[in-house]
Amino acid sequence: MKTYLQLIGRFLLLLLVIQIIRGLIITGMWKVFRPAFDSPTWAYMDMIAFTLVGVALLLFFRPSGIQLALEWRSASRRERVIYLGMGTLTLALVGTSYFIQPALLLINISTAIVLPLFEELLFRGWGWTQLEQAATFKNSRLINWLVISILFGLWHFGYMDIYLLKMAPANPGMDWGIFFVMKFLTTFIIGIVVGIPRWRTGRVYGSFILHALINIFGR
Repeated sequence: MKTYLQLIGRFLLLLLVIQIIRGLIITGMWKVFRPAFDSPTWAYMDMIAFTLVGVALLLFFRPSGIQLALEWRSASRRERVIYLGMGTLTLALVGTSYFIQPALLLINISTAIVLPLFEELLFRGWGWTQLEQAATFKNSRLINWLVISILFGLWHFGYMDIYLLKMAPANPGMDWGIFFVMKFLTTFIIGIVVGIPRWRTGRVYGSFILHALINIFGR
């Protein structure tokens, strides 16, 4: 248990470092472009920041497909059909959003593809696998599910740059105390929901698809 708790602490520290670096990238781009709160430039900025940080993490840690919960060969035919079918539906929803509003396509690419891909590989992928390998106690799978969901909720406090630069100017009267409580509870529950496929299958594909669909319909 001691090793498990130490691993949680190291993962939490890694999350903090990632958010600081991502926030510095976003803030730097904001100083250059100064986008309005409703500008599609924010989507470009998010995609650039997550791509840069994601590539850096992959190069630094060099995780295997198994460590990222991307193992595919042992998936049953039914499971593969579900992934491919739901993945195709998700991409279709993102693509057709262009016909609703052209700017919505860019936003959906950012929030329903790039962001869920980054967060799911980080949390339900690499992070979950690290904890799973260190968990040798009873009910470890349940505890991993809950711990990752809690960390996922805490992770969203790290988007402080977005809250201050984008949301605060557009919502001068917002009660930030209530906002942060609700943000944690909402993202914790989302973490619980998207963690179910990872728990049941050992793979991250279902979590990514669920996360993407939540972001498409939950905005």
